[in-house]
Amino acid sequence: MKRIVLASICAATGVAGAAMLDDDAAINAARETLAKMTLEEKVSLCGGSGTMTLPAIPRVGINSEWTMSDNSATVRPQMNRWDWGYTKPKSQNTMLPCLSALAATWNTELAYAHGDVLGAEMRDRGVDQLLGPGVNIMRTPLNGRNWEYLSEDPVLAAKMCVPMIKGVQSHNVSTTVKHFCLNNQELERNSVDTICDDRTFNEIYLPAFKAAVKEGGSLSLMTAYNKVNGFWCSENVYLQKAILRDRWGFKGIIVTDWGGQHSCVPGALAGGDVEMNRGDGIVHYVNPKKGTYPLAEAVKEGKVPLETVDEMAFHVLYVMAKTGFLTGADRGKGSRNTKEHQDVARRIGEESVMLLKNDAGVLPLDPAKTRTVLVIGGNADSKQCSKGCSAEGNSPYEITPFAGIKARLDADAKVTLMPLQVATKAAATDTKAAEIAGGHVQKDKDNGAVSDAGALRAAAEAADAVVLFTGTELGYKENMESESRDRVSMNLPPGHDEAIRDILKWNIKKLVVVSRSGTPVGYTWTDEAKTFVQISYLGQEAGHALAAVLFGDVNPSGKLPCTWPKRYEDTAVSQMGTYGKKSVIYKERFYVGYRWHDFKKIEPMFPFGHGLSYTTFGYELSVPKRSLSAADDSVSVSVKVSNTGRVDGKEIVQLYVSALNPKVERCVKDLKGFAKVAVPAGKSANVELAVTPRDLAYYDVLSHRFRADKGEYEILVGASSADIRGKAVVKLESDLVFED
Repeated sequence: MKRIVLASICAATGVAGAAMLDDDAAINAARETLAKMTLEEKVSLCGGSGTMTLPAIPRVGINSEWTMSDNSATVRPQMNRWDWGYTKPKSQNTMLPCLSALAATWNTELAYAHGDVLGAEMRDRGVDQLLGPGVNIMRTPLNGRNWEYLSEDPVLAAKMCVPMIKGVQSHNVSTTVKHFCLNNQELERNSVDTICDDRTFNEIYLPAFKAAVKEGGSLSLMTAYNKVNGFWCSENVYLQKAILRDRWGFKGIIVTDWGGQHSCVPGALAGGDVEMNRGDGIVHYVNPKKGTYPLAEAVKEGKVPLETVDEMAFHVLYVMAKTGFLTGADRGKGSRNTKEHQDVARRIGEESVMLLKNDAGVLPLDPAKTRTVLVIGGNADSKQCSKGCSAEGNSPYEITPFAGIKARLDADAKVTLMPLQVATKAAATDTKAAEIAGGHVQKDKDNGAVSDAGALRAAAEAADAVVLFTGTELGYKENMESESRDRVSMNLPPGHDEAIRDILKWNIKKLVVVSRSGTPVGYTWTDEAKTFVQISYLGQEAGHALAAVLFGDVNPSGKLPCTWPKRYEDTAVSQMGTYGKKSVIYKERFYVGYRWHDFKKIEPMFPFGHGLSYTTFGYELSVPKRSLSAADDSVSVSVKVSNTGRVDGKEIVQLYVSALNPKVERCVKDLKGFAKVAVPAGKSANVELAVTPRDLAYYDVLSHRFRADKGEYEILVGASSADIRGKAVVKLESDLVFED
């Protein structure tokens, strides 16, 4: 089944060109080109020739500029050379669901499809390097970029980013995994110093980056803006040399975030390769507008060894060769804005929809019996694809949730949109940081539309179904999500919770609450809401995807990629006081997300991995082998998943591990694997997962290695971190230490 699905995905997005050059061929091609270059030509490759380009050097066979583009959900419109403005006509590309939505599918095949679409559209546009995916951990719900990231959990983030990277790079282009590292807030991201202990760093914040490099083969990596333990990420020898180059063997490009370079000599000596910024802000290694080469002067003055510049330029040439850009290999033509790409966007959106409550069985709605629908909440018809700062897109169209509901029903059905009973006043928000970061700020206007309570209630009581839409939007108001700023609070603007609670008191039988956000929101009324659906930003097919689930065309199968706390005060960053502007110490250590809630026994609003279906599933666990004796050993965990309902569905089986009587402090449990399986109604399917000694390990700060202590470990299998359906104990026969 897997082969058929992947084959159809590749056929849908267009056939990629010949496979990438093998390492030896790419290394040889890079060395041959490097040998022909002058010092100034080498240095020119270490800085942009403009906002999104590296220079052409025809004399040595680099006949065109190497082109970059932002985003992990689309290929951003082409930029002007010296600023953030878009070239005209403004290029269009398919807008896929954001990464937090992709992670909610828990479907690695869809992650590959997501990347495959991006790679095909890059080739069609002539883009060589995608500035994504973002794999930073969702540490605080206030982070304005959580929607651009995958999860609070390193295993889920790692297992979803690897196939995405492979999908993109199958088209002979490069991904750029970002932001390396410990960039878990936007608040003062350009100056904040992040302090993290070594064990937490290796167990929580490095695994997704490591998987992206070592398993996904990402050819490029972007450093973060912040400092780590006192040193800028772009000048951090430990991060760039000790970890990336020496430990992980990374041979690709290390590029700064735009404006993240702070010096010439320290930056070059620390192991980075390429300085990028907005156009003429590129000044430290090379100044393309003035035609000067500060890094070359530093070499001539003996401040930087020539060998260092050779290595920097070599990494760029290696990636150019690996993708066929340098050698003139067939890279494939690609495709863009096709029906097949739209179908992938819609399918990811459908599988990302999370049914969090369905207590009264209101969903799915019957389209044949639903002739009048009232949609409450103006943001149900608010388009999001063109927002989000560097994640902005320009899609050929965007189907809003309101439009999707209208399109799903017959032409004679009446679908009405009414605002909530509160007006939204545009806050006086400082957008300077967003504009510096490349955001095209849309001026917010006051929304003075307010429904009369009596008219709204009458319309709701007369409708066959009511869809109450709430949540966040992309933008720069206090409760909105975007790059360059964090949300001021988890809560909705004043008055919104009260208005929603009033509507819930009307006891409308066919009332569905739909929340859209890329991060948890501090709702105060979820106990009263009998039906609750959560979505993230689903791209141009958002409305169609949501409507397909609401009306039962698709059985929901999305699950939360992060814990949803009841209130901000329940989170680790709040209770430990580890969120601030100048210096942030990760005092909560490895207790992130569900690990914190387990540790402190704090009940969340919704647990990590939670998501319901229109059917029900039974679990039967089998672990025939119960001991592990060597590093390459494994035990097979077999789960029989039975669909005990009346409709076909998909279930996500989650495997956690817990150390019994540990010698060192351990989390209550850690996610170590998962699988999504389709099960027809009344049928069963088997899921096979493996547990290895490496899955039992923790990072030992004395040996600086991962270590698994002999003893007993409990394997827990369930439908969420709080819904464990089966347990088994296995024994590790001896202590084991792993190189990485």
